[in-house]
Amino acid sequence: MFSLYTETPSFFNDICEEIRLFLPEEKHILKLDGKNQMNAGTVLRHFFWRDETGWRNRAEYYDAGKKIAVLEERPEFADDKKEPVDITAGTLLAKKLKKHTVKQLIYRIMRDVHQKEMPWGSLTGIRPTKLFRELSNRRGKGEAHKIFVDHYRVSEAKTQLAETICRVQEPFLKDVGGEDIDIYIGIPFCISRCKYCSFISRDLTFNETIKDQYLPRLFYELDALKEVMDQYRIRALYIGGGTPTALEPHDLEQVLKKAGGLFSQHMEFTVEAGRPDTVTEEKLHILKEYGVERISINAQTTNDSTLKLIGRRHTASEFERAFALAKKVGFQSINTDIILGLPREDVGDVEKTLKDIMVFSPGNVTVHTLAIKQSSAFAEERQNDLPGAETVSEMVEFAQEFLSQKGYLPYYLYRQKYMSGNLENVGFALPGQECIYNIDIMEETVSNLAFGAGAISKRLFTEKNLIERAPNVKDLKNYIDRTEEMADRKKKLF
Repeated sequence: MFSLYTETPSFFNDICEEIRLFLPEEKHILKLDGKNQMNAGTVLRHFFWRDETGWRNRAEYYDAGKKIAVLEERPEFADDKKEPVDITAGTLLAKKLKKHTVKQLIYRIMRDVHQKEMPWGSLTGIRPTKLFRELSNRRGKGEAHKIFVDHYRVSEAKTQLAETICRVQEPFLKDVGGEDIDIYIGIPFCISRCKYCSFISRDLTFNETIKDQYLPRLFYELDALKEVMDQYRIRALYIGGGTPTALEPHDLEQVLKKAGGLFSQHMEFTVEAGRPDTVTEEKLHILKEYGVERISINAQTTNDSTLKLIGRRHTASEFERAFALAKKVGFQSINTDIILGLPREDVGDVEKTLKDIMVFSPGNVTVHTLAIKQSSAFAEERQNDLPGAETVSEMVEFAQEFLSQKGYLPYYLYRQKYMSGNLENVGFALPGQECIYNIDIMEETVSNLAFGAGAISKRLFTEKNLIERAPNVKDLKNYIDRTEEMADRKKKLF
């Protein structure tokens, strides 16, 4: 058990995030109070105070009661113009500077004790490209690059990746304004639950009744916000889940008909058809009929033994059948996901998967690094046959180089907790095949109206550099009972 004492308790969670970069298995870190600062295990003590000479920031690392590392600094606080900042003022900038200082110190002592650097350095947020863009806008790209490498300790390779993605995104964000909005519609149903999945999706095999209750309430929520949506310019509509194509053709058509009837303007229109075993020619024709331009058909891996291990109820040949069928029906923009770090796989397995999917020339390939979410079956089973961090890092490097050589460019990136090797998920696209919705949602540059159980609406206030959220409840029964409340939240927000 890892224990933590800090004199800045408001930053307890931020300090824990830095600890977990090096000790990802430490899901629950014991919080020590002032009277109970030591035990027989591993303890990190943090102190932040001011004396007559200025501020002091100190960390002490103990193992079995023995002090093995100490790090102390006298930080100075300044804004982008090098002007001093009073961190006792309680302003947003003051809090941010204090938090950054504390996190950098914790990262450095953890790095010194464990003798390794993390690929993304001390960064723990899910959107490093958003930070790079903000730094570039304020300080210039050269200075942003320098801050990533020297201050946040991000590796040169990951810094270049963030810089490339920001460059690819520039044309898509150039004309974004306050009148723009994206729409998300959630269909929280699937035909089975994969072992790595932590979504709220229900297995339709056992939930036909709740599905029949859910869809009318979803349609009510959409109708209730029509006047709000009419005030904005819609950039993209994304129907996700779950797996929307897990619905029977009649239900899928009802969802598409409702969505299409609400929006008269042209926009990017994406529907996840992620499970190959839900894809039929009838459903593909329905998607086409209602104007869907982009779909996902996800392989995850083309190794049948791995598919069985992770609970996917399809084979590689079924993925190939579904992808070929979608091309036959006329879809030009098809994404496929792969996951790196799956049980018993190595770099050779990743190479096989990439070569197999290249046969179909997908417009997009999203390269995920496995993250063991606490609510997933993998977390409960405590997998022992997962590849190590070094192997996963080799997989990521191989996949990114392979796709680059095939003409794909990275265009969005995000990170998750408990991710193998503290790495990242990256969306790659052939030029002209980028998904606007993916860029917008990851970079948080456009407001988002989200419908359905677990969906989170966000309104962006650019002038205040502020995002306010209106989350829908996750539980399907609660959502069905409280749909009016969910709609009212969004009305107030927008």
